[in-house]
Amino acid sequence: MSSEDKEAQEDELLALASIYDEDEFKRAESAQGGETRICLELPQNFKIFVSGSSAESLQNDSGFEYTVCFLPPLVLNFELPPDYPSTSPPVFTLSGKWLSQAQLSALCKHLDNVWEENRGCVVLFAWMQFLKEETLSYLNISSPYELKMCHQGTGQSRTPVVPLDTEKDCDGAASSAAAEEEEIIDARAVQDVESLSSLIREILDFDQAQRRKSFNSKMYLCNICFCEKLGSECMYFSECSHVYCKACLKDYFEIQIRDGQVRCLNCPEPKCSSVATPGQV
Repeated sequence: MSSEDKEAQEDELLALASIYDEDEFKRAESAQGGETRICLELPQNFKIFVSGSSAESLQNDSGFEYTVCFLPPLVLNFELPPDYPSTSPPVFTLSGKWLSQAQLSALCKHLDNVWEENRGCVVLFAWMQFLKEETLSYLNISSPYELKMCHQGTGQSRTPVVPLDTEKDCDGAASSAAAEEEEIIDARAVQDVESLSSLIREILDFDQAQRRKSFNSKMYLCNICFCEKLGSECMYFSECSHVYCKACLKDYFEIQIRDGQVRCLNCPEPKCSSVATPGQV
């Protein structure tokens, strides 16, 4: 490893560690490499669905649809060769739960293209920015988005992966469409999920956890005590989205219970019919 390559690698890894938090970027302890977890920014009211014919082992035969704010991250694992960035690109795998192997393969090919265009320069930040900001547009993904499983056998690809040094295409949409049609599967592309039903569970669990995390970190005005408090000290009613601090709701629920309204503890907002869940109570 030349001193220039070594210095460039160290500077890049230090820069990434300062830009991203530990949930997004982890440097490997032994090798020159690491793992990045990239959560995409979704449009408002982004819907996912499973058609009835492919809703394997799901109770609803007519299909399934759900509005999500967050989808599980794409995971980019990378290792930096001794001659990176002067000669060789990072060695990587790209895995995701809700993208097919063909879609992930198209993304891998674009990362190769970015390296070719910037050969001799560090590219990890450019890769991460592309995946975070342009994945949906590059793959022509819009709402509603149908979830699909790639039923893979012992051999992953029907069409061999395109080598790095062959002709590159710059048309993202056309590239992804071609990848879907021809089933070009890159060995570095991994759809990290066991089944369609487990995929749906993981998406819903992740979305709920991230919504809670986002709620807990923001400030809200309680319409009972008129104090601003962190979301972690508040509760919201899922049906109406009204937010109150837990201390006020505790007093409010106790009054309702004393008045005999045990089974139906409602939102304090006047004329609001939302009801608290048993877990919230």
